[in-house]
Amino acid sequence: MEELSLKDLSPYQKRLDIIEKTAAQVQKDFGTFNHEISFSGNTETAYEELYEQVLMHMSSLWEKQQDNFWNILYRIDLDENQTRKALQNDNPIELLTDMILQRELKKVVIREYYK
Repeated sequence: MEELSLKDLSPYQKRLDIIEKTAAQVQKDFGTFNHEISFSGNTETAYEELYEQVLMHMSSLWEKQQDNFWNILYRIDLDENQTRKALQNDNPIELLTDMILQRELKKVVIREYYK
């Protein structure tokens, strides 16, 4: 079996099956908190499409529902130290949104590797 490398996830970002499963994972995690995420199925614009929606939800949660903001980060399983560093950034919600999408992609890749 080929060794799994999670340092560079870019090869997986082009695979339709992985993109669809990542979108489904994002939909599932945000759906738990009643935040709807839609996905058109277009792999060319998948990242931008998911990014814009997650950014909108995370911005809203940050401003209005801090408890749910932290709960969703916990559910997605972002590294706590990286999250705290991101929050000290000039654009913390944008950075966290990217971290969320990368983490969701990583979850899918790990699941696929071990199934």
